[in-house]
Amino acid sequence: MKNNNKSFSLDGLFRQNIVLVSGLVTAPIIIACTTLMHALVLSIGFFMISYLSILICRFIPSKIAYTFRIMLYALVAAALYIPTILFLNNIYPEAANQVMLYIELMAVNSLLFAKTESRFYLIPFGKMMIDVFVYIAGFAVVAFVVGFVRELLANGTLFGTEVCPAIMPAASSPFFGFILVGLLAALCRAVSERRKERKDG
Repeated sequence: MKNNNKSFSLDGLFRQNIVLVSGLVTAPIIIACTTLMHALVLSIGFFMISYLSILICRFIPSKIAYTFRIMLYALVAAALYIPTILFLNNIYPEAANQVMLYIELMAVNSLLFAKTESRFYLIPFGKMMIDVFVYIAGFAVVAFVVGFVRELLANGTLFGTEVCPAIMPAASSPFFGFILVGLLAALCRAVSERRKERKDG
């Protein structure tokens, strides 16, 4: 792992995107991210639960056994779910109700358990704050791209405003979401390989 600011600020956005590359938080994108509003609510929920959990759990002593640390991570995230869902219900009640199940699942999301011990907690706190933020931004980018495509194709709307006729109602189905995420993952991998070849060349 490179130990410089650029590495920590860019990895999670593209080269190690948690949805397209790592495949860690795919269910909310594939199933629930059918509109831009859903993408917004999921991104806010993911940020509030994951970012704050990771920052708080950084202060859990490493001397505690790994199993108990993981349990504490989950407890912190579960506690943060409460203010998160209250906030979202107040601001976006309809959309929050539609994707609530996937916000609940974010309390035990893979970013919190897979990346904290192997990456985030191995770097200085300041760099970690940036690194975590960009990983979450990587999730948001994918959510908005998928929400944009599916809402436009399935409903002919953007943020609920009609912009064109709906041409593919099936775009709101989980199957289409799976195919779309797969295509974006393939594109992401191809671009990464191309950049790597240019850099090596």
